[in-house]
Amino acid sequence: MSGSFSSAATMHESLSIPHDRDVTVYLEDLANRLKDLDSKDQKNDEQHWMLINRVLAYAASAEQHIAEQQSRIQELENLSTTDELTGLANRRALRDFMHRTISSARRYNEQGVLAFLDLENFKAINDTHGHDAGDRMLQKLAEILVTNLRSTDFVARLGGDEFVFVLQKADQKQAIARAHKIRELISQCSINAPRSQIKISASMGLAIYDAQSTFESVMRAADEAMYKDKTARKALV
Repeated sequence: MSGSFSSAATMHESLSIPHDRDVTVYLEDLANRLKDLDSKDQKNDEQHWMLINRVLAYAASAEQHIAEQQSRIQELENLSTTDELTGLANRRALRDFMHRTISSARRYNEQGVLAFLDLENFKAINDTHGHDAGDRMLQKLAEILVTNLRSTDFVARLGGDEFVFVLQKADQKQAIARAHKIRELISQCSINAPRSQIKISASMGLAIYDAQSTFESVMRAADEAMYKDKTARKALV
């Protein structure tokens, strides 16, 4: 018996769980070592293996539970930063992105353009054609933005009929021209309604961000520019 205790102590000292190793693989290895540990002790074999099987079953259950918990945590994190209707990032995700982007601009002296979009006559569209038409318009706008932005750019729905896209690490003149081209593409699109087609149009305000910017200052400047554009467009009607 003392030999068994000595062997167990030796086994315990030689076994450790590397951080990158699957716990089930580790326990299976432990089971194989235990199998050889008391091979001559026939009396305890049955209890011995019952215990091992219980440990393995527990390990598998624990691993599955951890995986499910991690999946649920990821799902909740995604919900907290994603707009449910359009699948775009939401205001919280935009704020986090801009904080990182402006930090990078300070470190590497970068600049870019933030565009603030506000759909025109959106309330009237909801009132006249129903909220289903309004939802489809929001989804269509999201699709246009995602399709026409680079993978390195960013787009978010702030809520209601307000959207923001960010052209990061971009030449100021080229980025402004690109933003206006995207607004032009938006104005060429429409959605189907029961008795008509509804054209999509949006007011847009642009703001430059650089190493001296803050998220609040860039958003405020873009918002103010958007309202000036909205006022000017109404005056032309």
